[in-house]
Amino acid sequence: MNDSADARRQRLAQTIAWCGLQKLVNKPIESGEIKQRRALGERAANHAFAAHQLESASLFKWINRKKVKTMRDEASQMHREARLDEIRPLATQLRAPALKPTADFVEGQSEEARAAIVESVSIARAKLLIEKGIEVPAAGVDLAGGKLLRYTPCGSIADRSPGYESKGFFDWECAPPWDTWVCYDEGRLLAYVPRLLCALVQSGIEVDPAECLDWANDAFVARVFGAAFGTSDDL
Repeated sequence: MNDSADARRQRLAQTIAWCGLQKLVNKPIESGEIKQRRALGERAANHAFAAHQLESASLFKWINRKKVKTMRDEASQMHREARLDEIRPLATQLRAPALKPTADFVEGQSEEARAAIVESVSIARAKLLIEKGIEVPAAGVDLAGGKLLRYTPCGSIADRSPGYESKGFFDWECAPPWDTWVCYDEGRLLAYVPRLLCALVQSGIEVDPAECLDWANDAFVARVFGAAFGTSDDL
């Protein structure tokens, strides 16, 4: 495969063009039941925190031991009833069936295999753009207010919190939707985030315990796409 800076700029331009064709939503309409489950999850978190404070602040911890255990058990029960992991209203957004990757990222996978998975998405996306009569030049790439996200596949240590907080932008392994994939470089998947979704993505990054998500910095962008591409003002 051609993996030059020019080729990567082309893939980025195609990714931006493809995302620009999609109807995007950042505030999905939710049912009363979903809102109740979100509220229950919030109460569960507050209850668990109160139990922690009670245990930490007490000079005689043994006195409150039973109460703390009861509070934690109640918090756990509320969390199970809320089923927060299932609340991902945007899970299908930017995950076109025609662009679904040829394989999943799994532990022990080679860098070459992961790069090939991302490349399969790029090839399929380029083909679809051609079929729509859309030609995308690599020169003068415009992020259109969006940002570039880095994702390090983290396998079994991934957490579902980013998926919940981003309303489903991230999947259960913290991966961004495949429509946004640009390229794979030195252990990281680079994805394009449309402006409308940047705040949701930031919410997911902030609760990422595995630290497998972050925004691409200038140095990384310059190395991947060429020194002439982009500045912090663009990103």
